[in-house]
Amino acid sequence: MIRYRHPAALTVVAILSGTLTSCDQSADDAAKTCLTGKLTYDHHDAEAGKDAAKALTNSVARNANWELRGKTSASGRTRLLASGVTDRNNGTFHACSDGPGPLPELYVRFRSSSTKLWRVIGPASKTEFTFETRHLRNVTGSNDLGSVKAPADQQGAWKIVDTLNDLYRKAAEANSSGSACWTRHQRSGKCDRLTFTWAADATKGGYWDPGSRNVVLEAEDANSKHLILHEAGHWLQFELYGHRDTDAPGCDGHPFDRTTTRGCAWTEGFADAVAAYSLGDYRYVYGDGSDFDLHNDPNTPWDKGDAVQGRIGSSLLDLWAKDGPDGGSWNKHIQLMTDHHSTDFNEYFTADRPKAGLPTTDAAKQILDDHTITY
Repeated sequence: MIRYRHPAALTVVAILSGTLTSCDQSADDAAKTCLTGKLTYDHHDAEAGKDAAKALTNSVARNANWELRGKTSASGRTRLLASGVTDRNNGTFHACSDGPGPLPELYVRFRSSSTKLWRVIGPASKTEFTFETRHLRNVTGSNDLGSVKAPADQQGAWKIVDTLNDLYRKAAEANSSGSACWTRHQRSGKCDRLTFTWAADATKGGYWDPGSRNVVLEAEDANSKHLILHEAGHWLQFELYGHRDTDAPGCDGHPFDRTTTRGCAWTEGFADAVAAYSLGDYRYVYGDGSDFDLHNDPNTPWDKGDAVQGRIGSSLLDLWAKDGPDGGSWNKHIQLMTDHHSTDFNEYFTADRPKAGLPTTDAAKQILDDHTITY
């Protein structure tokens, strides 16, 4: 949800491949001093269901920032020797300093961020979460640290960092400008950064705050990838619209199946669709593992029309579907939102889709009819 107020120098290839690093992994490690391993985190997996969400599961942290730090002489100061991101698929890191050593001290520090594109900070500290591997002494050659696990009180931060990869990859795929940023409104190296605030003891959250431009989560919210990506979807809409807000009155509570307002249903329906599309399903999952199925038709006992967020979210998912009228993805839709500020779903479908060359008849119209939206 949105917390509503009273009206008043990276490349896409680098971040997507996970190869952004100052260490050439193909080089002969005999000429370097390296620490290798895999960054992991324990977490509650709400997507696995209510019972499974009570237990901890372990996952790898993809595209997370690491820094190789140490001393190059016994009397020297600790300094930054190399930096990069963990692998995009398996969370591994290969952190190397030039020279075979020995180095008096060497360790890796991890930060709850991914390049300068997204980060997680504490609500009180306003800084990223960090932790370090054990400090090795008199280090030579390549040293495998094995699985390096984030501290228990930070696990939600790493879950957020890891989950946002699923949305960024979809956004980057739709960004035809060649910029590494979330949208083509910025150039590489000058990207807007998505910031989440979270803590293991946070009791306030579950919304995107237009004032601070941060997503605010309470502790349990980080259990759900859908919840994380839904709130990130609000930020993404704000970015696609060039920092223009969408008026969404009457949005307190905003149930999926009941009438609110056209503006509320548009913003919340889009955010629901962002999460489901990023994860490849058709639902919304709460932090406790319960979920809501977004499938619906004219016989589903929901309110009808384009002031119901579930009707809009499901319509968007069907338009973006592999065999859907928008070409099998959301790419053309994202370009439309970059060029046009739709105040509600009606304007989006009847006025802005024709401008973007997207269909509004035949299969597209049938999708809306199936979800009780008639124009």
